[in-house]
Amino acid sequence: MTDKIKILLADDHQLVRKGFRALLEELDFVEIVGEAANGKEAVTLLRNGAKPNIALLDYEMPLMNGLEATEEIKRDFLGVKVIMLTMLQNKALIEEAVAKGVSGFLFKNTSLEELSEAIQRVASGDTYFSSDVTLTLLKPVHNPDAPLLALLSSREMEIIKLVAQGLSSTEIGQQLFISPRMVDTYCNNIIQKLEVQGIAGLVQFAVRNKLV
Repeated sequence: MTDKIKILLADDHQLVRKGFRALLEELDFVEIVGEAANGKEAVTLLRNGAKPNIALLDYEMPLMNGLEATEEIKRDFLGVKVIMLTMLQNKALIEEAVAKGVSGFLFKNTSLEELSEAIQRVASGDTYFSSDVTLTLLKPVHNPDAPLLALLSSREMEIIKLVAQGLSSTEIGQQLFISPRMVDTYCNNIIQKLEVQGIAGLVQFAVRNKLV
């Protein structure tokens, strides 16, 4: 690749940002075209004419975090790729970053060699997710409510979903072709099984477990 890969670097910790800049400056194929202390500053630099190939964004930043910045960048600046950096080994965060269009994801303990490879791969139109990131994605998420969910019958699952949607016993009965009194009986049984506080507790349980 003859042209240098232009990088916009955003991290709210100045020492970390300077550290990454020093690492990047060791790569002869990279040119830093801007630094930002948060996502808002990064987007402002782009709006003011900065033209990076890649935005290297920390996730945890004030005013606008890396995910929010990614969303604006992918929407408004065609061709700018995003590599996300974070210390957080969080599966949901990685999945959301991918959904918002990041081309790469690295943890901050990455080596210069891996950072170099990620930048080159992403600049060439590929994606790059470190082995640590891949392992985090493959880890099963422990759900403390799983044993309780296993106690519910398919009919009880139907009812808890409808309750969480705000339907009354009469409306639920009409949908399931059972009497409102039978719906109330089901609800009472579910409440006892899940050991929650009334209908409000049922709704909280449903939301927490993404049943609605």
